Amino acid sequence: MTIRNEPTEDDLLLAELAARGRSAFLGEEGGMTFLIMTADPDAPHDEDAAYGVPHILMYASERADRPAADHRDPWSAHLHVADGTYLTTLVDGSPTPLDAAADAARCAREVTERLSRRHRRNFPPVARRFCTF
Repeated sequence: MTIRNEPTEDDLLLAELAARGRSAFLGEEGGMTFLIMTADPDAPHDEDAAYGVPHILMYASERADRPAADHRDPWSAHLHVADGTYLTTLVDGSPTPLDAAADAARCAREVTERLSRRHRRNFPPVARRFCTF
């Protein structure tokens, strides 16, 4: 058993999202790790289901599961349709460098705000077409 002494970048963002009532999962493809979350807050709480509905992919460079102390690149979040096609960027990194905890809080706040019903109208028309939330 491996015991970690410090949280990873994804641990921090997962906690911030959970504090806002959202769940995300660590995903991996081609050596990159990221967080995936359904766009619709009422979608099933299931990692596999997240890939089959409109979803958000959140990246902090190539590895979301690095130790938080190694945080160098800001989180970004991107809306994709169920088949994985990119639609729009919801969060485009921080304009100023932030520590891992502050950047996780910023990303969680911005992505949940952009996904709120009152802001959905700001999505490009092609993105709104695919959103049922």
